[in-house]
Formats: sequence, C-alpha cells, structure tokens
Amino acid sequence: MKIVSWNIRGLGSNIKIAMVNRLVRLYRMDICFLQETKLVEVSRDMISRMWGNDNFDFRFTAAVGRSGGLITIWDKARVLINVYGPNMLRDQRFFWEEIIEIREQFTNHWIVGGDFNTIRNKSGRSNCVGLLRGSRDFGKSIEKCKLVDLPLLGKKTFHTTIRHLISIT
Repeated sequence: MKIVSWNIRGLGSNIKIAMVNRLVRLYRMDICFLQETKLVEVSRDMISRMWGNDNFDFRFTAAVGRSGGLITIWDKARVLINVYGPNMLRDQRFFWEEIIEIREQFTNHWIVGGDFNTIRNKSGRSNCVGLLRGSRDFGKSIEKCKLVDLPLLGKKTFHTTIRHLISIT
C-alpha cells in the first residue's frame, strides 16, 4: 500500500492539482492525505482530476480564513484519518487524548496520516536544538494507538514535506 501525506500549502491553482495528479499516477498511490489546502469548497470533479479516475472516495474539511483545510482521498475499503495537529503543547495533549479515544472505536486496521506538528526525536526536524517538549507525549500516544511511525522519505528540507504514519495492527 502506498500512502502520501503532503502539506500542500495551498491547492487553489491548476498547477498544484496537476502536481498531485502526477504524484498519484507516478507512484500509484492508494491513499492521499493533503493538509493546508486553504480551500473553502471542493468538488468531486476537482478530486477526480487529482486522483486520475473515479475509483475513490474522499472527505474534505474547509479552511478557516487563509489557513487549514484537509482533503483525504482513498480506496473505499480503508479506515483513514487525516490530521493537522495543533502547535501549542497544551492543545497537543488534548489532541492525543482524542486520537486515543478514536482508536478505541476501531478493532480493524486503521491508517492515520498528516502533519502532527511535533517530532519524536531530533532527526525529525532540521535545526532542532534538543527534543521538543511534546515529543514524549507524542511517542506514548503512538504506542497507545498501536501506530507504526514510518520514516520520512525524500529530502528533509524539501519545501513540501511528505510524511507517513500507518498502523498495521
């Protein structure tokens, strides 16, 4: 199974839609998590142009103002959660409690991907001085949810970070 999670930093242009389509076709992606789309509305036609065919399902969360917005596209037989985690430590703790509660609802395989806005260790971020304060909570939550943190692929400094987080239990 091939999964991409991409903080797209705006999806309002045909160029960005074509970039997503190229990535999906080139790597034959099964699941696509997009964050920070900055879109208020999304049509099925737009998703079809990104995915390349009509064999998909998707969910969309609108941006608020000039920030946010999530799109998740997938094969209909999957349980998926696309996240954009909060930046503040106190909000991250609440966020992880919610993710753990959601996990307890599923007995089958599930997949969680997105931008968690935290790291588990120094190698997760360039120019990191020491571990960030939320990393310990992040690691414990990953364990409680029975998630497997897959390695970052591609260049760490590339302007569109692609991250993976998947559970196989």
